[in-house]
Amino acid sequence: MNNNQPISLLHNARLPAWTLPSSWPQHAGGPVNADIHIADGRIQTVHPARVRQADGWDLNGALVLPGLIEPHAHLDKTFTFSRSRPSRPGLLAAIETLQQDRRYWTAQDLHQRAARAVSWAAANGVNHLRTHIDWYDAAVPPAWQALANMSHPDCTFERVALVPLGLFASPKSAEDIARRVAQSGSCCLLGAFVHSSNWDEAAMTNLLSCAARWRLDLDLHIDEELTSGAIGLRWLANYLSTHAFPGHICCSHGCALSASPYSLAQDILSVLAAHRVTLIALPMTNLLLQDAVAGRTPRARGITLIKEAQSAGIPVLLGCDNVQDAFCPMGSYDPLDTLTCALFTAQLDSPFDRQSRLICDRHALSGSSRAGSPLSAGEEANLVIFPGSDSHTWPLRSATRQVIRAGKFISQRIWSEEVRSDA
Repeated sequence: MNNNQPISLLHNARLPAWTLPSSWPQHAGGPVNADIHIADGRIQTVHPARVRQADGWDLNGALVLPGLIEPHAHLDKTFTFSRSRPSRPGLLAAIETLQQDRRYWTAQDLHQRAARAVSWAAANGVNHLRTHIDWYDAAVPPAWQALANMSHPDCTFERVALVPLGLFASPKSAEDIARRVAQSGSCCLLGAFVHSSNWDEAAMTNLLSCAARWRLDLDLHIDEELTSGAIGLRWLANYLSTHAFPGHICCSHGCALSASPYSLAQDILSVLAAHRVTLIALPMTNLLLQDAVAGRTPRARGITLIKEAQSAGIPVLLGCDNVQDAFCPMGSYDPLDTLTCALFTAQLDSPFDRQSRLICDRHALSGSSRAGSPLSAGEEANLVIFPGSDSHTWPLRSATRQVIRAGKFISQRIWSEEVRSDA
């Protein structure tokens, strides 16, 4: 298959159960393979595989996913670990370290690091990436402007203004920040860092009010701690119970839910589900930062209540969060690595047929009211093929992949098989 060659039919594809209707026929405990018809870069039909047609690309049962998404990244911070390493473990120490690293954030530095990150993500099959950008005072930060024109032929972007909650304490400051974010374009969201160390009810009220007034969606870093006394999500649930919010809200992190009394966590999740709030879990960074004490194995898992949120009907996604910076010295911009981490941390079952949704569901990220899966008729034909993988080993041993963007084959990664030293 040649790059940029239009594709009209993918034959004999193994799709995950969550993308298919409940009436889809089954075989040997899983969905029968599918034929995907594509026209003008969009999905035309998906139906059970038939006899191979001459003009089709026979996948021979290879696993196929909708295009991957990266719902939570930090392009402004990425690849800074080599020059800025925290002196002690934990979230607050990482924040202090990255504040010092900003002295290096020239436009050239930001573009170079961000472009490298996006090229990694796109090669892994990511076709949409949402990045948070530190917004540390009332003025528009240089990084917000420097990354405004980030582009990649195979990946679209959103920017979130990551603002310390305290900057919303002043109604005027809150209004100014919201206005500037709104004026930055339709692919921009308002965000805040909400933590016990900076809790301010008035600031939260101003944040929600300004976001509503400027018709901005929200993506909050909220309750990123293993403290039962964290108030952020509890306050947000109470607020939404009595105030209409016109946009969509994503809550990233939410680790404190796992430290809260069970009944309280269930009440919070119930309200978030009723308002279609999306929960974004960041397992890799949170496992490193939560319950982090030098020289001691952590006793608690730094993860939010993924299973309980799924059971409550909350849209749930997984993000890489920080990659090779003071918060997380590792990372690859590969959603499969993030999912693998979550599978073992949260003990999730059915990785391909159910949990692959955690890294593919674009509708969950946007709060779109559109019904159906990313493979419904009319959806853009963005797909990732995993030749050589099977539903029992995936996402392990799945580095090899072929990427389709808008109905065209754009790239592939070939992971060589093991070769004996005497071969």
